[in-house]
Amino acid sequence: MSDDTGFTFTGRGRFQRADKFVTKAGKDIITLILEVDGRFPQVVPIKVFGRLAEMAGSFKAGEIVEVTGRLGGRDWNGKVYGDNVAETVEAEQAPKNGGIEPPVPPDDSDVPF
Repeated sequence: MSDDTGFTFTGRGRFQRADKFVTKAGKDIITLILEVDGRFPQVVPIKVFGRLAEMAGSFKAGEIVEVTGRLGGRDWNGKVYGDNVAETVEAEQAPKNGGIEPPVPPDDSDVPF
C-alpha cells in the first residue's frame, strides 16, 4: 500500500478578500479569494480553517499569498461539490526598501576623463 495523500496543490495569487459563511450549525467557513494572473486570469477560492482562518484577517488586498493545500470534494444528492482547502498560507514579504534597488557606486571606469 502506498503513502498516498491524495491531490495536492501549491500556488500563488493576489489576495482580493476573505468571504465568511456561517453554516446552519453555526460553524464559520472562511474562503480566501485569490486572483491568479496569466494569459487567462483566474479567481480562485481557497477554504481556510482554524489558525489559518484567523490569519486571513491580517491579509491586505493586493498582497501576494502563497498557498499549499489539498483538492477534495463531496457527493451530495447526486451533485459533486469541489473544495480547495489550504494547509499552509503565507503572505510574501515586501522588500523593506519598497522594491527600489540601492544606487550602484561608480567605479573607476565611470570617470569622465
